[in-house]
Amino acid sequence: MRQWTATHLAKLARMASKMAGKKGTDLPGQVARRVDKNILRNLAQEVDEIVFISGTNGKTTTSNLIGHTLRANHIDIVHNNEGANMAAGITSAFILQSKPETKIAVIEIDEGSIPRVMKEVTPTMMVFTNFFRDQMDRFGEIDIMVENIARAISNKGIKMLLNADDPFVSRLKIASDDRVYYGIAKHAHDFEQSTMNESKYCPNCGRLLTYDYVHYNQIGHYHCECGFKREHPKYEISNFETTPFLNIKVDGRYLDMKIAGDFNAYNALAAYTVLRELGLNHESIQKGFETYTSDNGRMQYFKSGAKEAMINLAKNPAGMNASLSVGEQLEHKKVYVISLNDNAADGRDTSWIYDADFEKLQEQDIEAIIVTGTRAEELQLRLKLAEIDVPVSVEKDIYKATVLTMKYPSYTVAVPNYTSLAPMLEQLNRSFEEETKS
Repeated sequence: MRQWTATHLAKLARMASKMAGKKGTDLPGQVARRVDKNILRNLAQEVDEIVFISGTNGKTTTSNLIGHTLRANHIDIVHNNEGANMAAGITSAFILQSKPETKIAVIEIDEGSIPRVMKEVTPTMMVFTNFFRDQMDRFGEIDIMVENIARAISNKGIKMLLNADDPFVSRLKIASDDRVYYGIAKHAHDFEQSTMNESKYCPNCGRLLTYDYVHYNQIGHYHCECGFKREHPKYEISNFETTPFLNIKVDGRYLDMKIAGDFNAYNALAAYTVLRELGLNHESIQKGFETYTSDNGRMQYFKSGAKEAMINLAKNPAGMNASLSVGEQLEHKKVYVISLNDNAADGRDTSWIYDADFEKLQEQDIEAIIVTGTRAEELQLRLKLAEIDVPVSVEKDIYKATVLTMKYPSYTVAVPNYTSLAPMLEQLNRSFEEETKS
């Protein structure tokens, strides 16, 4: 009776939230958990396979690729595809999407929420994308975060799907004997190199890792004299191109995708690994991968007449570098709108912007840069220190800043951080709809 009451109140909360013009992703779960503290545990027991997707960057894209592909193959799932990846949002997904015939749950989970959620749900499978510094006031240093995750998931019989190329992710092999690795072969693609480097020290013994090949940052092929090394991957991309969309070769066969950004090759491979381990063949995966397009602000593309735009979330140095690199690949003259908020969900510490390679903007053909958000002035200072010799203006209102880019004929490159994403994406959608009508 308690679960029935919690479920129905949650659905009413969802309706009320939607009527108020909000997404209603966390609220239903918050309401339900107050009524029935065991509701997530009980609902999770009704599905056979629970896949957790976590890591610093790429978990939303990875999760949505998996979810889209399963649905493209007519497989019902529970999926928090709206990005609510903490306990309340995960609970909402189970309440709103569970059906008697649903046997698979695909759950994106915030890396800081893993210890808490694991007290209620034990997944059958976990895939980790990468670990970079992110919201250090919440997570602390990477070593601390990885150790906390390892303790929470150890000895629970979980199949671990690990990015072999990231030594921080590979460290999680201590948590389970059931491990599957994925990675990218040497010389598969020339990633742009960055001055940012999280660490190239062995997470096992602390010695300097020996790298045989570096893709970018700490991601690559490595080994240590203590025996810690890149494990041989079961699934490996042998080569790929970005023109500008991904065309990847894995298991000797190609997947022609509709997402851009070379960093997304790892997300695609992570999703591919999950789907193969769930039993899908290459043809079934191809059906999903080749029809997936982003609509959530991750490498999302807009066009109306001659005006074009690209938006990509950047909430840490690695994400910012990736977004600026995408701009670098565009041959057009560009106008940037970059937003930095310091709300609780973003992390109050915004010092990470000083570790991002804004200097790479020096070489781009940029007409103007508009900085926005609660910490817009700090972005303006960072660009000044990077010696970016183009007009930089401050407009703290994200909606107004985004509209300003539409006045330029140049290609808009929109780079929001976490809580900036929703207003910036909303305004881009509205502006391009108006452009189409005019």
